[in-house]
Amino acid sequence: MAPDLALKSPPNVQDPFPIYRWLREHDPVHWSDGFNGWVVTRYDDVLEIFDRTELFSADRFRRVEPRHASRRPEVRVVADVLSEWLVFRDPPDHTRLRALLQRSFTPRRLEDLRPRIRAIIEGLLEDVVADGEMDFVRDFAFPLPALVIALLLGVPSRDIEPIKLWSDRLAAYLGGAVDGRDNFGEASAGVASLVDYFRRLLGEKISSPGDDLMSLMLRAEHDGDRLSHEEVVSNCVLLLFAGHETTTNLLGNGLFHLLRHPDQMDALVAHPELAPSAVEDSCASTVRCLPR
Repeated sequence: MAPDLALKSPPNVQDPFPIYRWLREHDPVHWSDGFNGWVVTRYDDVLEIFDRTELFSADRFRRVEPRHASRRPEVRVVADVLSEWLVFRDPPDHTRLRALLQRSFTPRRLEDLRPRIRAIIEGLLEDVVADGEMDFVRDFAFPLPALVIALLLGVPSRDIEPIKLWSDRLAAYLGGAVDGRDNFGEASAGVASLVDYFRRLLGEKISSPGDDLMSLMLRAEHDGDRLSHEEVVSNCVLLLFAGHETTTNLLGNGLFHLLRHPDQMDALVAHPELAPSAVEDSCASTVRCLPR
């Protein structure tokens, strides 16, 4: 018998893997009323969709129907910003944005940040030792990526808390909130605040550039092309959201599954060299196949 196929129902959000498995086996190309779109669950099918850009488009926000935008102005507010995100653009726009953004993400640049990121981690752990206890998400999984992405973008650490609030409002829409909130209203408020913040920060970087990603994006050039100021602002929102929200969930899910599988926890403690495999498995929210 088919399970409850409401992908946003609380039980399926809490433990989505059984329904994912059922969809892969019985309905690999599934229409979801909740998401108002197709859900594709088999690896080869997903790969083909990503590879065949002439047939399948990621450009969902520049194609918002006028009737939706006129009925809900919040729709246009969100769409205007997300339409500039790299992940929602098709070639050749995607190719152009990716080439320019890559100029700011060099291996040397990231390697140079390693000591500062290590210092952030050590500082968070020192606070835990001093307190004698911790809430892992509150005390580590949330502040670590927030502090790191703030470091990367040149955002003052004092601004992290309001940025987190705005990011959560955007997540209410992108994550498909299941608590009855007004997704577009929440997302519109969050996006507007994030854009205002990064526009002000952009003005500071124009006047006094540094070695942060926002400054590097302003200077990036590829084949005589540069990012517009709106593209810089919108993709700073993307980097903040993607680099912060997802990493918090990755760390929380990784520890959750290690605690559910203590043999895997023991294997990782005994063999720290397995950390790369553990991280890869955490990205899939499972540690069932950690190598020994």
